[in-house]
Amino acid sequence: MIEVNLHPEGSKRRRKGLGLPRAPGWLKPSGSGDGKDPWLIAAVVIPALVLLVVGWLWMSQRSERGEIDARIAEAVEDSTRLSDLRALSDSLMAREAQIRQRLDLLSGLDDGRFVWPHLLDEISRALPGYAWLTSIREASAAPDLQVQVDGMAANPLAITAYVRRLQESPFVGQVRILGSQEQDLDGFSAHSFKLIVSYSEPAETLAADVTGGA
Repeated sequence: MIEVNLHPEGSKRRRKGLGLPRAPGWLKPSGSGDGKDPWLIAAVVIPALVLLVVGWLWMSQRSERGEIDARIAEAVEDSTRLSDLRALSDSLMAREAQIRQRLDLLSGLDDGRFVWPHLLDEISRALPGYAWLTSIREASAAPDLQVQVDGMAANPLAITAYVRRLQESPFVGQVRILGSQEQDLDGFSAHSFKLIVSYSEPAETLAADVTGGA
């Protein structure tokens, strides 16, 4: 026969008699009646959130640091490559300057190699009869080249003719007479003279150079 005890006190006595374990006080609901303690939930959720945020920040910083390290390595590599290119560029520029200097030197030598031949040829060609030269030497260097011409003539007219012929030459810019003096030469009367002859580039040569350069 089954007995049912409907009295509340009877059920409590039976549970006490079973000796079931009791929950600790900090897990018991605190008077709200719904069985959820907000402080307990906060105590569990907040540390979890903090751990998640710290983990996310650590991972993001680690990823950002990896990117920064990669950029630094790339920048160092680019700097090394640019340094090598700069050194190569400086070397090429120095070599170019040396080549240009040598070309300028060769160009200057090439420009002046025909000056003396032309001038000496004109000095010799303009010399009249009954006159001769005793010395020719440089009075001033190029580009304003001047030479001193010393010679002898039978009479002053020969000296005048010589100066006139020199002035007519396209390679002679100016002729100055430094002096003339009568001398006795082996029983004959003669006149010594000293001239300063300056070189001048002919207009035809300049025009040909300009046309050739164009």
